[in-house]
Amino acid sequence: MRKLISLEIKKFKLYSYLKGVLITNFVIMGFLCLIYFGEKSDGNIAFVSYESAFADFGSLIRAAFTIFASVLIARLFIEEYKSKSITLMFMYPIKRKKIMIAKLLIVAGFTFLTIFFSNILVGSAFYLADSFLHFVPKALTAKVLTDGLIAMTLGAIASAGMALIPLFFGMRKKSVPTTIVSAIILVSLTSSTSNDVTVFSFIAIPISLAVIGCLIAYFSIRNIEKVDVN
Repeated sequence: MRKLISLEIKKFKLYSYLKGVLITNFVIMGFLCLIYFGEKSDGNIAFVSYESAFADFGSLIRAAFTIFASVLIARLFIEEYKSKSITLMFMYPIKRKKIMIAKLLIVAGFTFLTIFFSNILVGSAFYLADSFLHFVPKALTAKVLTDGLIAMTLGAIASAGMALIPLFFGMRKKSVPTTIVSAIILVSLTSSTSNDVTVFSFIAIPISLAVIGCLIAYFSIRNIEKVDVN
């Protein structure tokens, strides 16, 4: 499986996406700066605590890389079916299900790792900036940091499964735009805020969506050995 995943990564030149990941992180940092200076100009405090700061940039990171994952799904699945190149792959002496599982693991693994390490990167930059500018009134305590790391990890795991949901909509019509638009709608629904409360404030909801994503992945490949490519 590791060899198959490695071949898929090389085939689609997925390491080139790392540049996009870094750019996305810098854009998120820039957006946080805009929030800070925008609120400051109005005489407000943008980040009243580290808890709210973690929630704010965590939400931005999950949204960005869930959409990023839909682009991967489009490349690894939808475009392969549209171009019929998946037919050639299925002629290899490798079980179809194994090929599809490798693709799914790439998408889920990419989503988890980018969200996890982006939270670490942005969080570290945020703390470093705060140590000089002191724009967060409340200090970062060990408990807040521990709770933040736990929430970040659970959020990354949930997002890795949830990111597979656009596969269902994309595969129905073999459409790249449908795949990406469904991811944007999913992100809009899960990232919307009401009184500083989001869907991810209740971990049971994103975990449920992650389970749905995993079930979609399972049913997408369950009969792949028997069905014709169309």
